[in-house]
Amino acid sequence: MNNPVFALLLAAGCGGILLSFARARSRAVFAQDGFTQPGRRTVAFGLLAAVLLLTVAIPFAGGLAGGQPESKDLTLLSLFAVHMILIVFLFCYYALSGRHSVSEFLRTRSARPALDLGAGFLIGFAGWLLTIVALLIFIGVWYVLQRNVGPTSSREISPTIVWLVGQPLAIRILIVLSAMVVEELFFRSFLQPRVGALAATLMFTAAHGAYGQPLVLVGILVISIVLSATFSLYGNVLPCIVAHGVFDSIQMFVLIPLALKGVPTG
Repeated sequence: MNNPVFALLLAAGCGGILLSFARARSRAVFAQDGFTQPGRRTVAFGLLAAVLLLTVAIPFAGGLAGGQPESKDLTLLSLFAVHMILIVFLFCYYALSGRHSVSEFLRTRSARPALDLGAGFLIGFAGWLLTIVALLIFIGVWYVLQRNVGPTSSREISPTIVWLVGQPLAIRILIVLSAMVVEELFFRSFLQPRVGALAATLMFTAAHGAYGQPLVLVGILVISIVLSATFSLYGNVLPCIVAHGVFDSIQMFVLIPLALKGVPTG
């Protein structure tokens, strides 16, 4: 890992988190959560800062600084550790806030849940197609730039991605289910109403920085924009969960396995 780059990126990530906190405080969203007592408010802020540091800032800085884990170091525990951290945080924050409605806190309440869930399938496919278009444009621009500045060394595909798609079918299905539910409940249901769509979108993208590849992050940024817009439009997380699952399923079971057939994995 390039330590100076890691430190710089970590500082940038923490700076972005602090700016998001400042914006949230100016909108008094944390006060709306019931944190009128300084002690509870401090604990809640501390928990959120720790979670964002562990699941957003550090993965972003470490991945882009060349700190991707080797396949031999990956385990099922490490795979689901981030999601467990997010689940524990949501539970603790909810308990501290004293809210009485879980559906309101997690934004799962919908006047037409069946229609919203159905829309999620269409949004997922549309988001995936939009992501492909954006990636093709990015690749085209990158190719032109490489021609102008000369060839650069190609980066092998992330060992994490190779390891993920090499897992048994049941594990891959569990990965998709865990990601679509837990990540949407945290980044969309919890984070977006408090820090805004832009900050939540960037944090969601940065949280996947452990892959360490700009091309992957571009794709995640595009689908994150789609999911954030969906949440704003529908006012609940149900279509976002389904859309996320559709996108991840196409990637996990179709696109990435096909791409790996012609790509060196190192």
